[in-house]
Order: sequence, then C-alpha cells, then structure tokens
Amino acid sequence: MRATGIINEQAGTVLELGSEIVEGLADRFRARGHELEVQLVSPDEIEKALKSAAARSDIDAVIVGGGDGSQSLAASLLAGTGKALGVLPLGTMNLLARDLEMPFDLKEAVDALAEAQVDLIDLGDLNGRTFHSLAGLGFLARMARERQRARFELPFARWLAFALALWRAITRIDRMLLEIETEDGKLVRRCSAVLVTNNIYRESEWTRERMKDGLLEVHIVRGWTWLPLAKAGFDLMLGRWRQKGRIESISAREITITPRRHRIPVSIDGEIVFEHTPLQFRVRRAALKVLRPIKLVPPA
Repeated sequence: MRATGIINEQAGTVLELGSEIVEGLADRFRARGHELEVQLVSPDEIEKALKSAAARSDIDAVIVGGGDGSQSLAASLLAGTGKALGVLPLGTMNLLARDLEMPFDLKEAVDALAEAQVDLIDLGDLNGRTFHSLAGLGFLARMARERQRARFELPFARWLAFALALWRAITRIDRMLLEIETEDGKLVRRCSAVLVTNNIYRESEWTRERMKDGLLEVHIVRGWTWLPLAKAGFDLMLGRWRQKGRIESISAREITITPRRHRIPVSIDGEIVFEHTPLQFRVRRAALKVLRPIKLVPPA
C-alpha cells in the first residue's frame, strides 16, 4: 500500500504531547512493507493538502491525523476517488475512530492501519455537505460553537475547555420549533436539541455496530428548558436513553427539518457551520472507502 499521512498540528493530542509524536510514523509503516510520507500541517492548510492528496494517482490511501472535523473534511474529498481513508485518532471525541475500532495509542493505531482491510461505509449528506457521523441542532450546535471558542482560550487543556464549553452552552439553551418530515409523514416538535446520525447508534456504547445500513436516525430532546436536556444527558451517560423515552428517535432514509429561521447554526461532526433552511438530510450509501483494523479472534 502507498499512502500519504496528513496530520493536523493543532489536533488535541498533538497540542498535548508535541509534534514529536509523528516522528517515526513513516518508518513504522514501512517496516510492514508499505510506503508512507507524513506531513504536519496547520488547520488552514489541511484542506489544500487533502485536495492535493485526493488528486494524486500514485497513492492508495490517505491517513489523516486529527479530530472528527478533519476526518469529515477528508471523507468529503476522498469519497468517490477510490482512495481509502485511514483514521489516526488525535482529537477529543474521535467518533469515527471509535466506530472503526481504531486503537487510541498512536503506535498501535499505525500498526493497525498497516494491517487493515479496505471496507465501505455510508456517509451522511446535509444540503450537499458531507458528514461521517452526526449533525446537531440547538444545544448541540451551541456546544460546538462554545467548544471552538474554549479551545482557542485554553489550547493546552482540552478537557477543561470542554467543561467550560458545556457550562456556557447549557446556560444559553436555544429554543426551537421544528417541522420534521420523513417518508412516514410530518411532525412538529418544541425542543432544545436535535441530533441526526448517519446509521444507528447503540444505546450503551454510543457507537455504531454497522456503518452501511443506508439509514439516518433523528433524535429529539423534547421540551426547551434546561431540565429535559439535563435528564436526557444523564440518560445518555448511563446508556439508557432509548429506554427512558426522554429522547424521541425516528429512523428514515431521508429527513427534512424546517425551523422558523431561514439560516441556522449546525454542528457537523463537531464543527460549526451555518446552513440555509430547510435542512435536507440523506444517506450516500457505501460512499467512502476506509481502512478498518482486522479483528483478531483469540485462540480457543
């Protein structure tokens, strides 16, 4: 396999441990019979580096080291190119890495990618914008905005930044009146948070067992005060959010969400964007090649 590695120099793990963590990655990959060149790039240069890699004809895979935002950008640019995306989990949440069962130790992750198999996964689409895991409205979009602000203020303390962002977001809850339409009909909800996921998340682990079912799921926190939001968050932490009924979940292949405003903030894989409404979600089936670690079955 011939690959290029693009590492976000502002990713949480890089900021915490220093740029020396990427030293030796190419040698470790080559030791397993592959070719890898590694670039450490600033956030402003990631898109340019990914576009350049996507256009190359001499590589089979692009390994991206960063958080879910970097992986989301990579997925949008690599989909349909025939090149596989390899994920190095260097962010805070690392949702895509968790679903692919990537090791979180950097050396172990490189080893896993060197022995990985190529698989296909679905991608989500919002008004033509790609996402690999989820899109959030209301509180979730507010949280993403506050997280970006806190990361700038506390670049070397990501969990403290996360706590600060959570406090700011929960004290500024957005109230929404939404019309939600699927192939089964329309409903209207007053809510504080809505999450649209690419495929179905398991309750206890908040990961996806399958990533190519061709389904979206919309999760609605009903009520628009801090209390239902807090209760729903508590259920999520305990892995019982489907049981308690505080979060309403609907699966569909296409979902249209219409707020009262013409343009609203949306969190796409943890990064904030502003989208014109209505918000039209759909699934791009088996749209992206990924490097998925091979599960080793222990001897009996």
